[in-house]
Amino acid sequence: MLGHYQVAELLGAGGMGEVYLAHSPSGRAVAVKVIREDLAAKPGFRERFAREVQAARQVSGAFTAPVLDADTTGPTPWMATQYVEGPTLADIVNDRGTLPADEVWRLASGLCEALRDIHRAGLVHRDLKPGNILLAEDGPRVIDFGISRVVDATALTQSGQILGTPLFMAPEQFRTPRDAGPAADVFALGSVLVHAATGHGPFDADSPYAIAWNAVHEEPNLTGLPESLRPVVEPCLRKDPAQRPAPETLLALLSSRRERRTHRSSAREAELARTRRVRLRRGALAAGALACAALAIGVGTWWPKAGSDESPRKPLATTGPPASEATSAPVRMPGWKPWVTQLSPDRGAVSEMTDCHYEVSALWCTGERLLLARLDPRSGKVLWRQTRPGGSGATLLGMTRWTVLAGAHQDTGSTQAYKIQAYDMETGRPRNERSVPGAQECGIAAEIVVCSHGDSISAWSLEGLSPLWTVPSDRVLLPSPKGSPSQNVYVMKKTESGLPTEVGEISQGDGHLIWRKDVPKGTDFATVSGEGFLYFLTYRGGVTKLVRLDPERGGETTTDLAVPERMLDIVGEVFYSHRGGVISAYDIATGRRLWSSSTLHHRFSAPTVEGDRIHFTTQDGTVIALDRHSGGALWQQRPPQGGSEPGPSGRLTPLIPAPVVLGDIIVAPAYQAWIHSFLAPPTVTASRTAAPSTAAAG
Repeated sequence: MLGHYQVAELLGAGGMGEVYLAHSPSGRAVAVKVIREDLAAKPGFRERFAREVQAARQVSGAFTAPVLDADTTGPTPWMATQYVEGPTLADIVNDRGTLPADEVWRLASGLCEALRDIHRAGLVHRDLKPGNILLAEDGPRVIDFGISRVVDATALTQSGQILGTPLFMAPEQFRTPRDAGPAADVFALGSVLVHAATGHGPFDADSPYAIAWNAVHEEPNLTGLPESLRPVVEPCLRKDPAQRPAPETLLALLSSRRERRTHRSSAREAELARTRRVRLRRGALAAGALACAALAIGVGTWWPKAGSDESPRKPLATTGPPASEATSAPVRMPGWKPWVTQLSPDRGAVSEMTDCHYEVSALWCTGERLLLARLDPRSGKVLWRQTRPGGSGATLLGMTRWTVLAGAHQDTGSTQAYKIQAYDMETGRPRNERSVPGAQECGIAAEIVVCSHGDSISAWSLEGLSPLWTVPSDRVLLPSPKGSPSQNVYVMKKTESGLPTEVGEISQGDGHLIWRKDVPKGTDFATVSGEGFLYFLTYRGGVTKLVRLDPERGGETTTDLAVPERMLDIVGEVFYSHRGGVISAYDIATGRRLWSSSTLHHRFSAPTVEGDRIHFTTQDGTVIALDRHSGGALWQQRPPQGGSEPGPSGRLTPLIPAPVVLGDIIVAPAYQAWIHSFLAPPTVTASRTAAPSTAAAG
């Protein structure tokens, strides 16, 4: 037995230990990675293993194989994940030969989504290669986060230590391995695609030293690479990391081209495309899978934390080249044109702003009277919609192979309930539903829907909404991370006045309490970040203090604000706030204000980051863009319809939805349930739209 799991058989062994097939008490198959005793005894190794587990819990995306349980401090460290079968891409190429161009194109789309989700979690994989891409029956997983790290966290990277596989490593990994960032994964992506299409790498040589020389100094060998793949591969293999495209940029091209090529797909390919599994960022941070002789951590695609290091990490808002150095042309989807759509043509929807997300080559939107709608992002055409009488806003929960799930509170008369509904992804027809009486909070964690209601917490399966377990509890569920799914199920105990007294985590397997921790006195709960940190704040006419708890390592970081601010959101290591129309960015690790930017607005959405830009929707539906590094104003765009904020008779939307940013294509909400899509304006007009920002001194 390992924890609650009955070991069945040895699956394989690798450099870190052995992998076993085991079963949970309910009979569910899991893969358990057990660390070698000699490694567990080495100084610092348990810290690295704990980091691997933390990395797994931070990543979200399609076809994720979630971490179900782990013990990083016991006599024998181990980690249990969902069991996934399938060969690696390396096995396929070695045994069956190279892939056709169409299949490589689809593989590229899936890997781009995987890297996007990894990077959104603040991680860099650093060892993407064919052996770390598992091709399961229902799609691939990017696996093996054994050497992944939190961006800019250098405590586990020794000077001069090169981590990775030379054939797929970027030039900067050979030169300055400690500085390798997300662009190194994009370089590896290009190398993997060359290998899948040609059977050789772009920098093959007889020795690791010669491979390193080729990667740093020589042009890639693309012999045999189909011409259709060159527009994707060549930019990925640029020597300068700053010149490589981000995964989001590649996806804007890949997803649209996939749509145009669908009519040439075989029946099996169409089936695989239709059954693509997605885990939205709002639902569950999950990872973990099995491949060859080692357990791997899965990141979802489709196809046939940071710890509390002693040295402060470089904040997200100050990384990368200045925006003024960007030279790339506008990135847009082929076939896209500006469009305007109204989703709820109801006069009673004057205060409604719809909340949209982009997944599976579609826009998914929810609102007050709109339970869920699917739109074509290129034209704004409504493919299907499900409406509701009204009430609190609906939430897009997540997706399975066939369905998309949305939830909303409903008033049943004497009591309130939370209703979860599952719809066919293609047609919008209802498939399943579940009403939870008295639910205080509901969310998704890994493979389950979980709700706190009254004096208990219950869970249901994500696929069929069938009951899994119910446990008595005097705690309430914490909301899922905004914009990120959560692998962990966090709970909180409150006083009668509503202030939190302690937080903890319960197992998604059976609901038992894993750990608990007292909440800093005088603070209230703020949010769970995409990186898995818990944030609490002191509010006195605004946020005056922010406290970050690291559940994995127990660290606590406090940021004091000079004046009360209204919280907007937390992205990576940066806390965004506003006061009197002035947006500010704070480095959480140091407490230093990075910049402040004056605007002509007074209410804002949470930020959406894309490259060097950070975007906000304002109170009247105007979208503004600031330079992410300096806070300088870049541009603003007013909505063509529904641009007037409701007057005293109109009910203000509690939260303004953030814009969706797809390269240089912006999809933004406006009042009366209008949505519009436009191309980001040139930055040369930015000086007319807002006052210059001020960079804060330390």
